[in-house]
Amino acid sequence: MKIHVIGCGNAFSSESFNQSFVIEEAGRRMLIDCGMQTPQALVTARYKPQDIHDIYVSHLHADHVGGLEYFAFARYDWAKHPRSWSEGTYAPRLIGNVQLLRDLWDKTLRGGLESMEGFVSNLETFFEPVPVEPNKRFEWQGWTVDLIQQIHIMSGSVIMPSFGILFSRTGRKSVYFVTDSQHCSPRQIEEYYKRADLIFQDCECTGMDLRFPEGAKTYVQDGVPKAWPEDEMEALDLLARGIEPVKWSRYKFSSGVHANYAQLAGYESANSIKLDPQVKAKMWLSHYQDYVLIGKDHFGNEVDWAAEAKRDGFAGFVKLGQRFEV
Repeated sequence: MKIHVIGCGNAFSSESFNQSFVIEEAGRRMLIDCGMQTPQALVTARYKPQDIHDIYVSHLHADHVGGLEYFAFARYDWAKHPRSWSEGTYAPRLIGNVQLLRDLWDKTLRGGLESMEGFVSNLETFFEPVPVEPNKRFEWQGWTVDLIQQIHIMSGSVIMPSFGILFSRTGRKSVYFVTDSQHCSPRQIEEYYKRADLIFQDCECTGMDLRFPEGAKTYVQDGVPKAWPEDEMEALDLLARGIEPVKWSRYKFSSGVHANYAQLAGYESANSIKLDPQVKAKMWLSHYQDYVLIGKDHFGNEVDWAAEAKRDGFAGFVKLGQRFEV
C-alpha cells in the first residue's frame, strides 16, 4: 500500500492544508478525510477528483468533511442528472461509521447539496455510502480495516463520534491513522498503538514554551524567565535575595481536544500517560500548527522541531507530499 501525505496541517493551516492522506493499492485510491482545504491539496498533489475511488470520513468537523460538497459536485454526472449513484459510475464510495454517515447528511451536507434543479437530492445522489456497523470491519483491496473510536470531543456528557482506522494484512505492516483524538483516551487505545507498525498521530503543538528544557532550573527576573546560573557565586547571590530555582514546565496549556506534543513526549508538566518508547518510535506526527514549519513554538521561541522529535523518540513530523509504502 502506498501512502501519500497531501495535507498535514490543522484546521487553521495556511501552509500544509488540512490533514488528509491518499492511499493506493492495486490501482484503487482512498482519500482519508476530505476537509475544506483538501480539494486544493488534491490539485497540488496532482490528483483529479475522478482519481479517487473511495473516501473515508472520520468525523464531522469541517477540516475533515468541508471539502465533500465540492467533491460531490465535481464528480456528479451533469449531463444525465442521475438521482442515485446506482444510475452511473460517477460516484465515489463514502465509507464511515453508520451513525456518522447518517449525521453527515443532516448535520453537514444537506444545506448545500439537497437543492437540485428538478428534484430533491440526498446523500445517495452523490456518493455510494458504505456504512460500517459498530464492532464491524470492512475489506479494502485485500486489507482488513477496523474503525477505532477515539475521544476527540465531549459535548457536555456526549462523545462526538470520531473514528480512526487500522489497516491490517497478513505479511504486510499494519497502519493506524489515528485521525483526531485526545491523548490515549481511553487507555485501551494503547493496545492499537502496539498492534500497529506505522502510526499517523494527530499532534497539536499549542501552549508549549520551549525556551528551556523540561525540568530545567529557572528563575524570574523583572518578569522574564531566565536559566538558573551555573556559576556558584551567582546562584548563591540569588538565594541570598530569596530567589529559589523553579523547574521549568514546557507544557502551559492545550486545546483539550487533540493529543498535545508534551503529552505524547511524556513531559512531567503534561501529567499524562507515558507512551512506550517502542510506540513512539513508530509514530509520525501530523495535524500541527503552521509555526512548526518555520521553527517556532507557540510563544515565538526558535525551535528545531525535527531535533525535538528525534530526541523524544518519535519517527518525526510528517511533511506535505511525503510518501510511505508498506
